[in-house]
Amino acid sequence: MNHFNESDYFKSIRDLKLTRSVSALKFYLNNLFGEVNLENKDALDIGAGAGTYSCYMAMNGAKNVISLEPEIEGSRNHYISKSNELKNKLKLDNVFLKPLTFQSFDSEEKKFDVILLHHSINHLDENACINLGKSSEAKKSYEEIFKKLYSISNAGADIIIADCSNKNFFNFLGIKNPLSPTIEWHKHQAPEKWTEIMEKVGYKIVKIKWVAPLRGIGNALLGNKICSYFIHSHFIIYAKK
Repeated sequence: MNHFNESDYFKSIRDLKLTRSVSALKFYLNNLFGEVNLENKDALDIGAGAGTYSCYMAMNGAKNVISLEPEIEGSRNHYISKSNELKNKLKLDNVFLKPLTFQSFDSEEKKFDVILLHHSINHLDENACINLGKSSEAKKSYEEIFKKLYSISNAGADIIIADCSNKNFFNFLGIKNPLSPTIEWHKHQAPEKWTEIMEKVGYKIVKIKWVAPLRGIGNALLGNKICSYFIHSHFIIYAKK
């Protein structure tokens, strides 16, 4: 069992240039995982990127973490190599990287206590995500995805989904958001779209949290649905099986 060594973790994150601000990352990690007990849990990180969250879970009590990152060959992000480097720097033997999509992942009857989808829910089937509100086939595709998630969740399992909503002031105006200029709003959905499907397959929604790009009192004042509409519409869904 690994125990969290804050200085080692954030030094490695900084050395590998996986964040622009360590203090902002600390605040965000507390926000993201503050509702969930990781101690002695089996975790699955879907769309794990460079392993920032997989390694954090592993160092915060998770027994084992399976980290799915289907990086496209030739990608300039180099997520897999960065993830391996971070894991090795932190001497983690309980993080298992698999270069697979969620749809191709076979859990081999293993079930999980914590499942994280951080900025990845819309990428599981981008075309279906784009058409989710107007196509029965698109909705069916995501129902199958959530059925699989449900089937590999232990009783009482936590599922965390973080993304941004397409219900945003800048998207409404059809212009780039100066805070998040690279967001392709048409490839995202509001949290209510996801929770509708999640409840249909059996998940219980615990809460939807809105996160402002500010710390402390700034997040307390602006971290709500109305204010988020005028910022970057970032939300976190917490649900349980």
